[in-house]
Amino acid sequence: MTVMLNKKKGNPKSIRWKWGFRLTIAFFLLVVLTATVLLNGFRDKLYEQEKENARVFVSRISETFGQVNTRLTAQNVESLIEKINVSTTTRGLVRVNNIPYIDALREQGIVIRVFNPKGELLYQTRQNNSNFARPSGFYLLETPFNGKEGFTGGDTIVSENEGVLNGYVQVFFRLYDYHDIVASANKLVFIIILTGFFISAALGYGFAQIFFRPIKQMTDTMTEITEDNLSQTRIRMKKIGSEDELSDLSFQINHLLDKMATYVTQQKQFVEDVSHELRTPTAIVEGHLKLLNRWGKDDPQVLDESLAASLNEITRMKTLVQEMLDLSRAEQVQTHYHSEVTPVVDVISQIFHNFKILYPDFTFYFDNDLSKEREIQIYRNHLEQILVILLDNAVKYSTTRKEIHISISETLMKIQIAIQDFGEGMSREDQEKVFNRFYRIDKARSREKGGHGLGLSIAKELIEGYKGDISVESALGHGTVFRIQLPFISDEIDEKNMLDNQL
Repeated sequence: MTVMLNKKKGNPKSIRWKWGFRLTIAFFLLVVLTATVLLNGFRDKLYEQEKENARVFVSRISETFGQVNTRLTAQNVESLIEKINVSTTTRGLVRVNNIPYIDALREQGIVIRVFNPKGELLYQTRQNNSNFARPSGFYLLETPFNGKEGFTGGDTIVSENEGVLNGYVQVFFRLYDYHDIVASANKLVFIIILTGFFISAALGYGFAQIFFRPIKQMTDTMTEITEDNLSQTRIRMKKIGSEDELSDLSFQINHLLDKMATYVTQQKQFVEDVSHELRTPTAIVEGHLKLLNRWGKDDPQVLDESLAASLNEITRMKTLVQEMLDLSRAEQVQTHYHSEVTPVVDVISQIFHNFKILYPDFTFYFDNDLSKEREIQIYRNHLEQILVILLDNAVKYSTTRKEIHISISETLMKIQIAIQDFGEGMSREDQEKVFNRFYRIDKARSREKGGHGLGLSIAKELIEGYKGDISVESALGHGTVFRIQLPFISDEIDEKNMLDNQL
């Protein structure tokens, strides 16, 4: 048996690559989402700051112009603008490289326009052809310029001393600094996202390799398994290094490999034993047929002896084949007989009386400690077969004391059946192997008694198939006790089944 797995390094269909790709996408989306949220937050905060600066700036101009009691002209307007102390009112609107303040405003995209009370333009820091509507007071509007964010603000100019309308002021904020900062931030975010992609790929595939390393180790172990090393190759639990579902899976795989190794060993032993068992009767039949072919046809005595020996060996082969079939079927009892129910005392009583009739020279005792009949979930014929196998062995290996005890008792939701003889007994080594297929304590004597060493194996397979167990206790020269334990059906389950049937 060789376990072959199609293993390709770097296979894109590998679960490690799939999960590496998924983790990469997850990490990358997280980076993009975080960068986008931070950028939008920064941009919104900067935009609100620019809006507040524009509001303060328009108010400051209006207040400065309101301090003039004379009529506004183009000459005094420019001087008033130069006198505005913006360094204390708004961030960023200060002299740049020692150039005049008005030039600094122009570089930052700020245009100031002043009108007389009639709405006629007196002064503007930069040519602007926008329409002017006389305001009734302070205003600040979001106005896009060439598709980009900006503000348009304005206010009336009222003389503080006389309370007379002295004109109007209109300011355009193109937000050059704001757009430059946002553009730089966008470039930085793009670089962060690009870098984040490579980092996400490294983290995604790195974590996938780490997470699925135990699975890779399991795969490598399964790939290395062959018929020759099946009994030695196992997943190293220390290498898995955690007590989680993967560790449990490794344990179960190792347990399965142990079972497979046992089955392979049993299969080899089974084939060897069957070959050996069939070889002898086949050779005997062949020898007698050759004997008949040479001169037995004309010798009635040789003919009778050869035919009798051949028929005897063929009968033994038929028995062996039947026992092998029984053994293979015993492994499938839960599939075909899971709903069978049998009264245990009734079956034991029947077998007990049958053996009393078959072996009148033996003394059989039956001790029933049950207070009432109990039903167990087993096919009746199988329970009979188990009891017959054990009683046959008890009869075969009894010596001078021809006495056999059968007892039945109840303990912890289980029925216990014990069959005791006072015959040859067996050693501790034999007790450990007695349930193995084709195992016989004394092969020469067993062959004389007609056994093949399969009976106890069949009984064990049947009992374990019904979730029971069988054990043996023995002492050389003092006899043997076989104990069977099978779960019985409780009264609550009986009542439930009766109600279900009535419904």
